[in-house]
Amino acid sequence: MFEPINDAIHSQDYAKAHQLLQELTQEEADNPWIGFYTARLQELEGDLTAANEGYHQLLPNVVNPKLIAQIRQGLQRITEQQEAQRQAALDRAMQGSDSQQMGMLILEPIAPELKQAAAQKFGQIMEIDAYSARLQLPSRSWRLYRTGALGKLRFYAEKLRQAEIPCFTVAVGDITPLNVYNVLYIQGINSQVTVVYEVQKGQRDILTFQWSDIAQRVTGMLPIFEECVDIGVGRKLERKTETLDYAKFCDLHLPQSQSIIRFCDQTYHFLDGISFSETQQVTDGRATAYDSWNHLIEFMNQQLPNTSIWSEFTPFGESAIEFQELLKLINSHIDLLRWEETPWDAAFQLYSGLAFIKAFKSS
Repeated sequence: MFEPINDAIHSQDYAKAHQLLQELTQEEADNPWIGFYTARLQELEGDLTAANEGYHQLLPNVVNPKLIAQIRQGLQRITEQQEAQRQAALDRAMQGSDSQQMGMLILEPIAPELKQAAAQKFGQIMEIDAYSARLQLPSRSWRLYRTGALGKLRFYAEKLRQAEIPCFTVAVGDITPLNVYNVLYIQGINSQVTVVYEVQKGQRDILTFQWSDIAQRVTGMLPIFEECVDIGVGRKLERKTETLDYAKFCDLHLPQSQSIIRFCDQTYHFLDGISFSETQQVTDGRATAYDSWNHLIEFMNQQLPNTSIWSEFTPFGESAIEFQELLKLINSHIDLLRWEETPWDAAFQLYSGLAFIKAFKSS
């Protein structure tokens, strides 16, 4: 019954095979061999996804040993073809001039109701199980997912975008050239904004810009740790590291000069420069750092009412600090009084730099 179809396939007369298959379908629609030859034709014509689905749908419902063997052979052929296509695409991705540079693959937030379907696709692309894939997909902020050769990461990013999983790639080297100015205080806001910033310890300089030069803001809080002694089991003294406080940061992005103007509540000189409230520069304790910082932020809100704000640093930072070797390559441009260094500083510089690149450069 199916010999003419088989002969047409062997002679590569796929049009005739389709015609014969359609005629048989009208007579024996439930015959599993019809499903097999349908998938076989799809495989031969290059529609591997449809063929793979067809074979998988057939396999649990077939009892004929000969047909089972042929279905499994078809699945094996598809696996080999897909792997060959994947390797060829990866080889092409690695031929770019910058493909060997160290890069990062960043996953963007995906709506919770879309996560289940996205996790299936994500797992297939990244070759992990669906449960692990679901845990990796972020709902709220970016997630630093993988580092490695930029060409390979671009290959994965293209696959993910085709599966409607938002992501982007960035070369690590694109983060370092950005100019970062740590502001000590705003000196004036007449015809232009004048800030005094710290070049290095004990050395200051002046920078001027227009409010219109600022395209976006980045905010975040960095933990300030302290070492303390606690009484543990058996009344033994144990040394622990606890979070003492949080340092608040606000970065202003100036794309034309490739610059980040950085403010921090721990290093801003509220007693110098212009005042943002009546109590800011009094010395009798009425002006707290907390209130002064809030007045500074409110002042920026008034000057920059329409600029977008990136404010999801903390969840991103939690993913980034897992990549200790990467963070060692990034100059944080942050100098807070601490007992010891922390990767959180570099993580904030990375977050701000990624926001800059994402908004003003192709990725």
